[in-house]
Amino acid sequence: MKNLILCSVLVCFFISCSTDSEINQSEPFSNAEAKSSNGLALPMNTANPFDYKGKMYYNELNIYYQDHQMPKSTLELRDQIRFISNKIGYSQYSHKNIISFNDSIVDFIMADPDNMMITIVQNSLLSPASKSSITNFLQGLLLKRELEFGVKYDYVVSYEDSIIENSTISEDDKDTILTVTSISRYSLYSASERKDRDWESSAGNKKANSIFSLDEIAFTSIIVLLKNIL
Repeated sequence: MKNLILCSVLVCFFISCSTDSEINQSEPFSNAEAKSSNGLALPMNTANPFDYKGKMYYNELNIYYQDHQMPKSTLELRDQIRFISNKIGYSQYSHKNIISFNDSIVDFIMADPDNMMITIVQNSLLSPASKSSITNFLQGLLLKRELEFGVKYDYVVSYEDSIIENSTISEDDKDTILTVTSISRYSLYSASERKDRDWESSAGNKKANSIFSLDEIAFTSIIVLLKNIL
């Protein structure tokens, strides 16, 4: 299942990189009361100009969970990912990617997440250096899958800082990468947040009834949504 986690993170990482002027990028995240080791509010990173993309993903996910439980089957996971995919919007370049969303893509990712992630990234419009960078980032995030969210948050923010300061990466590639990291932060935060919620331990939502963990759902969703961004 560890590979499934990596795949999820990737699919969401490429959601619309175009500017959404109607989104208020400075709007505070009302639920972010916890702090990271460097004092930043979780899961925000105001240094990332695409932080609002992750928040938009988080908000849509919360809307979905108002009427749905945590996916307990591949069919339910497909429904959740389709809901988010239809809400998030697309990059002007998304049609260039050979991977398109259909009912089979979740199955493909679950069966071979590593290769699906690599295929999506390699067929994107990112430069070779950017492809290597984002792949290494996601693989590093996967290695931290068992750690608490604060550790993963610090890792993501550190990477975002390095991308923002990198003068060799094109602005288009930066926009795409920072969209990926933003969605990754909020997706993993949502998974961490829900682990402690009462509904998850209720009789109708026992973890034993689901074939997925919350982290696996988060990572799978991210990978599927890559086609929205690339």
